[in-house]
Amino acid sequence: MKQRENLLTEVVKEFSDPLYGFVRVSSGELKLIDTLIFQRLRHIKQLGTAYLVFPSAQHSRFEHAIGVLHLTDLLLSRTRAGSDRRIRDMVRVAGLLHDLGHPPFSHTTEVLIPDERGHEELTGRIILETEIYDILRKDLKFSHEEVESVVRITTGNPDGEEEKFLSSLITGQFGSDRMDYLRRDAFFCGVSYGIFDYQRLLSTVEEVEGKLVVHISGLRALENFLIGRYFMYVQVYFHKVVRILNLHLIDLIGRVLSEKHFTDLGLFLRTNDTTVLAEAFSNPDLRDLTERVFGRKHFKEVFSTRSREEFEEAKDLILSRIPPDKVKFDSVYKEPFDEDIEILDGDRLVKATEVSDLIGSLKPIEIHRIYVDADVREEAWSLLRG
Repeated sequence: MKQRENLLTEVVKEFSDPLYGFVRVSSGELKLIDTLIFQRLRHIKQLGTAYLVFPSAQHSRFEHAIGVLHLTDLLLSRTRAGSDRRIRDMVRVAGLLHDLGHPPFSHTTEVLIPDERGHEELTGRIILETEIYDILRKDLKFSHEEVESVVRITTGNPDGEEEKFLSSLITGQFGSDRMDYLRRDAFFCGVSYGIFDYQRLLSTVEEVEGKLVVHISGLRALENFLIGRYFMYVQVYFHKVVRILNLHLIDLIGRVLSEKHFTDLGLFLRTNDTTVLAEAFSNPDLRDLTERVFGRKHFKEVFSTRSREEFEEAKDLILSRIPPDKVKFDSVYKEPFDEDIEILDGDRLVKATEVSDLIGSLKPIEIHRIYVDADVREEAWSLLRG
């Protein structure tokens, strides 16, 4: 597919990015970025507590959002929609704003959002109920209907086939969100698992029958991407210490924040990692929980398995002797991909699993763990070794 010409005629700022060089934005996009609402993302870590395990993982949702805008534009250039200035503006903005609703420490504390609504619903509310809406209407000249379309595209709740396709550019299996966070997380964690040939993958993406697919010539790049994602989950996102720190952090934040922090939009937008940390470190009643997370006094792993049956047996055994407040249980599960990925092979579409033994061999990641306080660790080990 012939790549379209760059339609961003009004470049008013370039953000220097370690992954992409310079990312260009328009005046309307810059107005969105310069709001306190968007700047809040500078104070929300991309990987929650992972920086306590991978010291350089200090990156935030802010630079991730800039990267997603950039990759969204590159993906658009591979589609027919990319030649339409209006659609292009809308989808770029959807990529830019996709993470506005993240709570402190990102996905770690998303479980605290009431009624399992998730950060996507909060993102939609922020776009529609704050100055973000005014900028989209006045500066980017979007109609109300176009703003609502942006919300549906960015939150992955499309209405109709066109929006479904445009949303997939951001939220899909190899959309801009996933591509950026894998490369960015790997870069800042100092690991090589998530480093994949994104330029080759992008250059072989095509629009076929209203879907984003990969040409057969990009199969190795796609394998590289999926394997990288697989190992980032195993080695980083599901790292045993990252997981227990997350569990302790949820307990801590549950004491710092109330339900109102997630339902009152004004209060939510004044809440970030820094405000949580300030309360945690200044409140003497929270000292023990704070030290669990930030003083390296977290519970230690004593058991790990991929078998749910073995985990349940070990869990019952531990609870028969160890006080509940001295133990934490954790289970994680992740499919290697959420839906079938299609490959364009000649003039036909085939599933990636049919043309790649490597992709077909990827199995779900399932890990069950038991952690205990240091003062009962020996007893727990003795029980489990029985």
